[in-house]
Amino acid sequence: MPRRALPDTIAHGFPPAPDVRWRDRLFFAGYYLIAFVALGLVVSYRLPSPIDVFARPYAGHGVPIAKALTVFGTFPVYTTISALLLVVGFLKRDLLRPVLISIVTLLAAWQVSDACKTLYHRPRPNYWFGYHEPSYSYPSGHATLVIAFYGFWTAVAWASDLPVAVKRWVRLAFAALAIAIGWARLALGAHYVTDVIGGYLLGATMASLGMIVFRALGPAEASRP
Repeated sequence: MPRRALPDTIAHGFPPAPDVRWRDRLFFAGYYLIAFVALGLVVSYRLPSPIDVFARPYAGHGVPIAKALTVFGTFPVYTTISALLLVVGFLKRDLLRPVLISIVTLLAAWQVSDACKTLYHRPRPNYWFGYHEPSYSYPSGHATLVIAFYGFWTAVAWASDLPVAVKRWVRLAFAALAIAIGWARLALGAHYVTDVIGGYLLGATMASLGMIVFRALGPAEASRP
């Protein structure tokens, strides 16, 4: 029996539970996770890979811009955005559920990223521009969080009843932000290229798991006056 396709737009911006393709999302989450673990095993406890060596000369360029972009991946910014989202969620109750899921996803991604840094035990590059961070290098926490948090909201927007043109602009803005933050970490010498790629993979894993929860729970009940 052929599988029923999801509609392109969903009323009120929230997909109903019966149409959830959670198996597909679980597959992609597993795929991202396996790729992340495999890459970590390849790069940890080893000399920098050829792609890391190739990108080395690009560090140190555009440092002021890189410092400014890095701020967008820090917890004060995420905390501020999350607080504003919570206010919106309490005012518009059908948004409260994705807001709470996005915050839990963000916190989980942060903790998992830090645990993986200790697990893989990869030293930071021996060159840096600006503040030298004392933690280990793989994966990039900034790359992880930008995908886990903003990627989750991009997926929520794509599942909503927003116009397709708006959805495409949201995706484009998300991709630009993720690439910009990844570049900033390389420009500051804070990470190797493979650290950023690993962060993207881990962040995609966490965002996918967040979407599985979001879609499995179904639409939130709107509050009544």
